[in-house]
Amino acid sequence: MAKYRIRYTRDAVDDLDSIFDYISEDHRDAAAGMLERIENTILNLADNPRMGAVLPTNDLSLVEPGYRSIVVSPYIIFYRIGKVEIFIARVLHCRQDWMNLLFENSWT
Repeated sequence: MAKYRIRYTRDAVDDLDSIFDYISEDHRDAAAGMLERIENTILNLADNPRMGAVLPTNDLSLVEPGYRSIVVSPYIIFYRIGKVEIFIARVLHCRQDWMNLLFENSWT
């Protein structure tokens, strides 16, 4: 099986920028390390796209099926698998209201 290409939504890029900015206020090396851990996990998805858990849709009637998540503590990477691409939708802290943030555009 060929490797999947990785694509980031604008929201995901903004999330990564925010993560770096927040952590680097106190410790720039820690911020760089966290982004490296997140990036390595995302790059692993290119070879193993189904390693993340499927978001259950039975409790989320307004959620479009097909989203998966993988944890890089304390962050959660949300993504979807396309035919040849993996779409990184968001990278959110586990304490954020990620349901609202992830699916806010789906509800309108």
